[in-house]
This record gives sequence, structure tokens and C-alpha cells, in this order.
Amino acid sequence: MCTLWFSITTLSAVRSYVGGEGLWSKSQKNAILNLREYGYTYDEKNYEAFKEFLKVPFGDKIARIEMSKSNPDLVKVRKGFLQGRNHPDDIDNMIGLTRRFSKVYYLNKAFVAWQKAEPVLDELLEIGERLHVLIESRNIDKEKITVLLYEIERLNTELTTLEDDFSYTLGEGARWLEGMVLRLVLALSITIGTTSILIAVSINRSIKKGLDVIVDGAELVKKGELETRVEVFANDEIGRVATAFNEMIATLEHKVVESKVTEAKLVTERQRAQSSERAKHVFLINMSHEIRTPMNGIQGFANYIRGSLTDKEHLEAIEMIIKSADHLMRILNDILDFSGLGNGEVDFIKQPLKVRDVIKDACLYVESNAKLKKIALSYSIGAKVPDIFIGDSIRLSQIFVNLVSNAIKFTENGTVVISADIIDENKENVVIEFRVKDTGIGIPAEKQQKIFELFEQGASSTSRKFGGVGLGLSMVKRLVELQNGKIFLESTPDKGSEFYFRMPFLKISDAEKRNGISEESDSENESGKGIKVLIVEDNPINQLLVIKVLQKRGYETTIAQNGKIAIEKYKNEDFDIVLMDLQMPEMDGYEAAKYIRRMDPEKASIPIVAMTAHTIQGELEKCLAIGMNDYVSKPFSPDELNVKIQLLVGNKQVKC
Repeated sequence: MCTLWFSITTLSAVRSYVGGEGLWSKSQKNAILNLREYGYTYDEKNYEAFKEFLKVPFGDKIARIEMSKSNPDLVKVRKGFLQGRNHPDDIDNMIGLTRRFSKVYYLNKAFVAWQKAEPVLDELLEIGERLHVLIESRNIDKEKITVLLYEIERLNTELTTLEDDFSYTLGEGARWLEGMVLRLVLALSITIGTTSILIAVSINRSIKKGLDVIVDGAELVKKGELETRVEVFANDEIGRVATAFNEMIATLEHKVVESKVTEAKLVTERQRAQSSERAKHVFLINMSHEIRTPMNGIQGFANYIRGSLTDKEHLEAIEMIIKSADHLMRILNDILDFSGLGNGEVDFIKQPLKVRDVIKDACLYVESNAKLKKIALSYSIGAKVPDIFIGDSIRLSQIFVNLVSNAIKFTENGTVVISADIIDENKENVVIEFRVKDTGIGIPAEKQQKIFELFEQGASSTSRKFGGVGLGLSMVKRLVELQNGKIFLESTPDKGSEFYFRMPFLKISDAEKRNGISEESDSENESGKGIKVLIVEDNPINQLLVIKVLQKRGYETTIAQNGKIAIEKYKNEDFDIVLMDLQMPEMDGYEAAKYIRRMDPEKASIPIVAMTAHTIQGELEKCLAIGMNDYVSKPFSPDELNVKIQLLVGNKQVKC
């Protein structure tokens, strides 16, 4: 009877540990599922459920740590197991089994696997708290949340492995206990006779049968066969263990199915987002082309007419037309840049630039507005600032124009001052600090960080009084940061604001300076005489504009209305260069360029320059990939077009 009592209580304790392991596994899986859902839905209920489910493994942790002591506090142990949702009737058996067999290899191995999972759960709790802080913050950083979700998946994988080790070790322990019980029953059968032997063998067979199916089931689950269910032979302790095992696997299988459903939903959402992004890209391409095509004619002819006017009043009128067109182009460029800045999809061109020219051009751009408001506009450059260094002059100019335009817009009277000075340098780089200071309306302290966010302004009345939608400063901040810089703000309401940013630039050698200067001076005197240009353009206004601009410099021009006509003309006549529009009827510029590159070597080598209103990122690379030599965006600069033609064709002697 004592042996039977010992065996039953021991197996009951094993069953309790198996059930507790099931509860532990179920709770941590539920905790991870709710934390993952919290990272996607931001629903506070998921976070509270996550913390609630973690109470189970942390309760078991309290019990295990206390039981590892030489003189454990059993009251504390019971509270820990109760927090772990173990049945109150099973706790004493679990304590007894631990105290009797804690030094046995198999149980000790199980406790070690149990202990290894605890730091992982601690790390999971810490990640949950970090995720909670990110979601509760004003500005949700989705990239950091994504990183934490990957960390959650990693911890889930580690916990699953530890669960497998723990389950397998419990199986080993059960087999060891089975063998021990068998040996005890065998020893007792020798001493008390055949009847005892028969009873012991019968009990042993019953226990072995139940344990075998549980162990076999655990092995199948370990291999990933979650549809496994073990047979319940009786409503005894082993049967209860088998029932608990089946319930645990059913719950795990259900959670796996839920996880797959969630994953399928995420894939669908990702595909939907990608489709939306593609539609936005196509829309921006079309908008860019449709707006830039007429703007090319407006700006081009306005600049062309300006060169022939002498009447002051007429010159002022044409200047206003040019500035209005420039303003529209700036708005268009801001919208297109905004579409790429969010993902960091901006190409920065590294070439020699003169900081004085960049600042001077920004001042000239806003000079008329400053004069109209009678605001003094000035700039100063530190003596140690290099005359020339390597950087992106277009993006730097874009930053200055936004900052200086804002300063003038929000200044009723007083001054706007621009300055530049060195704050750090080494052999290769120089860090320059640029400042734009005004005496305008200022920005309240609580708005100074928010002012850099999209569509934000200093006050609700600001947009009504001064206009604008709040894109400029957010774009400036992004452009500065993408070039490894930082932007700052100091402002006092009714006294003025000072925006300043620091950016690193590459130093330029003396040889590069000389080359840059000589190329610039040479380009001013280049002539187009003797150079035959085939202009492939379907828009009549743009045709006329390009002809006038090129003929004014001495180029010989021929027009083709589409790619098909251009190929026929090129077959019958020789040209030195082709200016190719991309979007045309009959045959577009892409197909025409590919056709020319497949012609005889003598014909196929002609330089081709894309002239297009398409300015979306990647268009230059696409043109170069099909064999074009260069790219000019509309509206184009006559000087830029002339330089590109001269570089590709080279100076030619006038034919007699």
C-alpha cells in the first residue's frame, strides 16, 4: 500500500507538472500573441492581456526560486504555484516531488530548462514595456516598433525551443519514474508473494500503457504534428494527464491557426499598401509630366523674350511672369520631393559648389518679396569657410530658399540675416553651420518641435494670415538629416526666430578647383555652329522653344514629331546629336532610342539626350539603361542644355 501510495502521489505530481507546463506554455504563447497584436493594433486591451498572461510563468518562477533554497518558505512556494494557475490540490504533490527528487538527473535537467526560459520572459517583459512606451508617445516610430516585433518573434522561437526541451525532459523523467516504480514493485513482489506480484504487474502495465501513449504523443508534437491526440484509457491520474495533454495540444493548435490567419491578413495588407504605393508613383509621374510640359513653354519663352526687351516696364512684367512660374515649379518640386523624402528615396549629387553663390541665389530668389515688405536682407560668410567644397548645391539651395522665404513671410518689419561659419574640420571634411535669423512673429516654446512636422504651423491663424500648408520646414529637416546634418531652432514670440543647421561637406583639392573653374569658364564661350541637332518633340510650343534657344547659339535644328518620324529622318540624314522627348504618340522616346542603338555601328553611336517632364526618381537610371547618354528635365535651362550638348558632341569647326 505504501508503494502504491508513493507511486500514485509521484505520478500525480508528474501529472501536475505536465499540466503546469501546459499552463505555462499556453500563457506565454497567449502573452506573445497579445503583445504582437498590440504592436499592430495599438489597442491597450492587448497590452493589459499580455501582462495578465505573464503572471502565470512569473508565479512559477517565484515558486522555483524559493524551492531551490535549502530551507524554502512553503507558503511563498504555494502562492507562486497558485499565481501560476496550478490546481490547489496538486501543489503539495508538486512540492513533495521537487523535494524528494530535485537532485535526480532528469528532474534537475527539467528545472535547468525551466530556469533558462526565465531570462527570456524577463526580456519579453522589457520589450513589452518599451513597445508600450513607443505606442504611448506622441510620435509613433513605426520603424522601432517593427524592430521590437522582430525581437518578439525571436523570443517566441527561443521559448518554443525551451518548451520542447522541458516537455522532452519531463518525458524522460516519467520514464525514469516508471522504471523506478517497476523495480520497487518487483522487489516487493519477491518478498510478499505471487499475489503482490500480480497486483504490481497489473498496476505497472496500466501505468506504463498510459505513460507510453503520453510520451509517444509528446514525441509526435515535438516533430510538429499538432493534430496528435493521445488515447485516454481511464479516468485515473494517468488519464487526467492524458486529458490535460490533449487539451494543451488543442489549445496550441488553435493558437497556431490564429497565428496563420493573422499572418495572412498582414500579407494582404502589405500587398494593398504596395499597390497603393505603385498607384501613387504612377500618379506623380503623370502629374509631373502634365505640369512641366506647359511650364517649360512658359518659362522658356519668358526667358527668351526677356533677352530682347529694353523697356523697363516690360522687363518688370516679364520678370514677374518668370518669378511666378518659378514659384509654381517650386511648389511642384516640393510635392514631388515630399513623395520621396518619407522613405529616404532622395539622390544627392556630390559635385563642387560655391557656398557664396548658393546663398546669393537664395537671396535673389526672395529679394523682390523682401523689398516689397521693406525688410533688410543680408548675408555674411566666415573667413575660414572654403570658397568651394563638395556637396549637393541644388538641395542646399532648396533648404536656404525654404528657410529664407519663411523668414520673410513671417517678418512684418526689420531684418533677415543669413550667415555661414565653420564649427569643425579635419583632413577630409568640414562641418559648416548655417543660420537664418529674422525679427518676425516668433514661435511659442510648445510649438518649436512640432513646427517641423508635416502640415504644421506655429498657430491655427498662421496659415490664414500668411498662407502655406506646412510642408517647407518638414522637408528642410528631412533634407538636412538625410545628409547627416542636424537642424535647430531658437525663437521668442514677437521678437523673432533663428533657424540654424549643421552639415558635413567634403573638402576639394586645388586641382579639382582649377578643373571646375576652367570648365565653367569654357562653357560660357562655347558655340553651336556646325552642329546638327535632331529635336524629337510632339508639343508645338516646346518645339518652337527648343528651336529658338538652339538657333540663337548657332545650332542647326530639325524637328520630328514622334519617334517613328525621327527614325526615318535619321536614316536619310546625318545628325550630331538627338534631343529625345520620352512621352510621344506613335512611338515614344524609349522605343526610338532602343531602335537607334540597334542600327549600324556608325549610326548607333550618336549621342542621345532625354528631354522630358518626367522627374521621378529613377528616370535618369532608366534612360541610361536603354542607351541614352544624358538627361535634361523640363523646364530646362538653356545654359545647361548647351553645356550638355557641347560635352557630348565637342567643339566642331564651321563647315565651309
